[in-house]
Amino acid sequence: MSDRGRAAIALLLRSLPREAGSAQLVPASLSPRKPGVGYEAPGFVARLVRVSARGGFMSRAVRAATLVLLACVVPWIGHDAKAEASAQEEIRTAVAAAQRFLKTLDEGQTGKAVLPPGSPLIANWSNLPWFDRNGVRVGDLNAGQRAALSDFVSKALSPAGHRLVRGVVEAERVLAGSWGASLWGLSPDNYYLAFFGAPAADQDWNWQFGGHHLAVNVAVRDGVMSMSPSFIGIEPAAFVVDGTKWAPLADHVARGAALVEALPDRLRQAVAVGSRPRELYAGAGRDGDIPPLEGSLVGEWPAARQRQLMELVGLWVRVMPQAAAERRLAEIEGKRSRLRFAWNGPTDGSGPIYYRIQGPTLIIEFSILSEGHHHSIYRNPANEYGG
Repeated sequence: MSDRGRAAIALLLRSLPREAGSAQLVPASLSPRKPGVGYEAPGFVARLVRVSARGGFMSRAVRAATLVLLACVVPWIGHDAKAEASAQEEIRTAVAAAQRFLKTLDEGQTGKAVLPPGSPLIANWSNLPWFDRNGVRVGDLNAGQRAALSDFVSKALSPAGHRLVRGVVEAERVLAGSWGASLWGLSPDNYYLAFFGAPAADQDWNWQFGGHHLAVNVAVRDGVMSMSPSFIGIEPAAFVVDGTKWAPLADHVARGAALVEALPDRLRQAVAVGSRPRELYAGAGRDGDIPPLEGSLVGEWPAARQRQLMELVGLWVRVMPQAAAERRLAEIEGKRSRLRFAWNGPTDGSGPIYYRIQGPTLIIEFSILSEGHHHSIYRNPANEYGG
């Protein structure tokens, strides 16, 4: 709600009859319900009308404040309801595409693709090419099944997220032509899709898609979509396949470097750290690991640079569909001042750079291991695999 709306509430609470009391109005009616379900703002408006009626009259001040409040709250209610409807539609769309894919599988394939909900195998993922993964293998599917799998991934992610995932797989197509590819298992066929629980709009379920340099973990809990942990890597960083140019993580490099370059000198020095992990602190096989808190506290940055950092965070979060991503970004925004940003390497983004964005509910690491070889991880340590 806007500052004007909050000011209107404060005026109303001071102006209402003594027996109304703020405790009657605010805690129950303006407190969040279950995550993703919305707010009980309509209850606040109804109570306001009843309490005012009991007072026998409305002063001009109360009447004016009520009008301001309604002008602020009604759009807020409408926006919240619209966002919730969009989030539920995203889940229904993903469920429908998942069910279409599963209908193409035979009994044996379905047994591989759908695993029990809550299975500890959900933590069985890696960025390595040689790894015994969960799910059904792309290379074991026929053309129709592959098309249905691709349709599911495109429907279950945002357009930007789908393109990012496609870019990782296309890079694998390049590596498949390199020396030793068969020995190392480098092939776009070696990607796997698994579900934990049968996809349905009215129940909890997870899905996992991964292979070399890729592990996307998405959960649906109580009608809320989340994505953690998710690993995105690339090698080569820029390439051409069938005449199409790809550079899937180019923005992650450029925007990270642009942020550091835009910081005032004192903050550029504050974000600099002298050491970095060999790859990632919180990468594959490191569920529960929390990197050291280093770098500069974002709450001490100029507002413009804080917004720039949130745009950088969005490159990972917006892998999810729009409404789910906006909800998650709002959560991060609420703790923005507690985020820390650390940087290691040349500030122009050249060479083996590393940066980390970290807070109570966020870990993002980006690492250039060598020229053309990038790794990154996105986690919500408070909500891994849907909690």
